[in-house]
Amino acid sequence: MNPTLPRFRNYAVALACSIAAVLVDPAMAETTTATTTPVGFITVTVPAAANATTPSSRTLSIPLYNTAAYAGAVASVDSSSAFTISGAAWTANQFTTAPHFVRVKTGAQVGRFFLIASHTATQLTLSTNGANLTTLLAANDTVEIVPANTLGSIFGTTTPLLQSNANADLADKIFIWNGTAFDTYFHNGTNWRKTTTVTNANTTVLYPDEGFFVTRVATTPVNITLMGTVPSTAEKTDLAGAGSTFIANRFPVDIAISALGLQQTAGWTSGPAPESADSLYVWNGTTWDTYFYNGTNWRKTNSLKNQDAVVIPTGTAMFITRINGTTATLAQVLPYTP
Repeated sequence: MNPTLPRFRNYAVALACSIAAVLVDPAMAETTTATTTPVGFITVTVPAAANATTPSSRTLSIPLYNTAAYAGAVASVDSSSAFTISGAAWTANQFTTAPHFVRVKTGAQVGRFFLIASHTATQLTLSTNGANLTTLLAANDTVEIVPANTLGSIFGTTTPLLQSNANADLADKIFIWNGTAFDTYFHNGTNWRKTTTVTNANTTVLYPDEGFFVTRVATTPVNITLMGTVPSTAEKTDLAGAGSTFIANRFPVDIAISALGLQQTAGWTSGPAPESADSLYVWNGTTWDTYFYNGTNWRKTNSLKNQDAVVIPTGTAMFITRINGTTATLAQVLPYTP
């Protein structure tokens, strides 16, 4: 495969901030404000294939999330995977008919997302991937419930944005990292499918902290517009220890490698050479460029130049490979003022 270089085209980000409401009574104008939810969009492009046998390729991530369906405060943390919300009165499992996340809005774990596995009228049980809620959440932390993005919601179901075909070899493909390898998905003309099963995969969840990889066999580019709430807090992303994690650029802006904060993450291994350090892989349209932190600055393999200013574009993703250690958490500060 010799994919063409991916490019960003015409992306835009709209940030809505606090707006002072000027009322009919001028005396009220100094004391009354209204706050809007920050919303926006970006448009990313999957480039055209060079020809029918030479697909294009790019990494992709979703830095915006859907409008909250519910918001409240934690009343109690009940187990490693369950907690109770103050004042909730839901219909049991109403947030699992279609997948939903819990997003932590305040507290020590602000910026985390967890998929809802089940719930009662007041208690949520989450898929935590081994995380322990009793050490992460506390009473009075605020959370919100947001619809999860899926293959179907982002790329379409009956009329997908990407090229479909009953033969996976002739369709555009999406590769989702499962922790050890890529799972491959394509649209067969009816619904999204994983190449290893005939099960409908339209509701396959696309996590906000994870990236995925897209290849296009069609010889025309396709624009994908991502819309939603703009992050207005710090974000947290877990990094596997002694393994690989495919992580998203969590914010709808370009970010320099040095500003990601990987080098400050607990357990991050720096070293004078690539083989003695944790690695950051950035797709350049043809292959992965490899970067490592030498203790002073970021370096690219086979180069002596300082790479701190290399940009990770919005809507893209990166591979992180760590050579030792346990799972760590990358805490990214908000790179703009909403």
